[in-house]
Amino acid sequence: MTADSRRVAPGYLFAALKGTVSDGRDYIPQAIEKGAVAVLSEGGVDVTGAAHVIADEPRRALALAAKRFHAAQPKTIAAVTGTNGKSSTVDFCRQIWANAGLSAASMGTLGAIGPKGKIDVGHTTPDPVTIHETLYELVGQGVSHCAMEASSHGLEQHRLDGVDLSAVAFLNFTQDHLDYHATMEEYLDAKLRLFRDFGGQGMPAIVNADSDHRDVFEKAATDHGLQV
Repeated sequence: MTADSRRVAPGYLFAALKGTVSDGRDYIPQAIEKGAVAVLSEGGVDVTGAAHVIADEPRRALALAAKRFHAAQPKTIAAVTGTNGKSSTVDFCRQIWANAGLSAASMGTLGAIGPKGKIDVGHTTPDPVTIHETLYELVGQGVSHCAMEASSHGLEQHRLDGVDLSAVAFLNFTQDHLDYHATMEEYLDAKLRLFRDFGGQGMPAIVNADSDHRDVFEKAATDHGLQV
């Protein structure tokens, strides 16, 4: 499965997602011509020559399908959000775990780094298929602990959906990415999704006590039943 029509091969599911620059629905004929047997999209799209899976939230549906397809994940996964410091933090976590004798990995801007070296993943928070494919590969390398970056883009676009998190962390919040998020409020809301929509009762949530936005993240965590 893929959301990139250029990567479609015979037997694939093509997720036709609407983006900020291009609309995947425009590439449905190309994907079917290349062998896609199913198309995932919102309603209101004509699909001929392949099965059509309609979802209200196709990005989330793709992420959950990717989880089912690549079922294995490291036992412990921590996700880190914040405007600055995500790459350093997840890499520090990987190094600390490794020095404690655990088989560890990190995933983010620097790629996915595991016991067998680096895996190129393309973005700070890759597409959900790449995320679940990489987590599956890391399990194959024996990885039990993974720290990953959670960007605002990735959170808003449901790229981390389906990842079974064991802990979440917030570092800081400053002005950035207003080329994508219309307002600072929307940017903040995207980051808060990590504390509102992931994990379950009692999951650890780490909040930088020095941040001006400490209170809003603590409230999101406690409202969701997380342990701050």
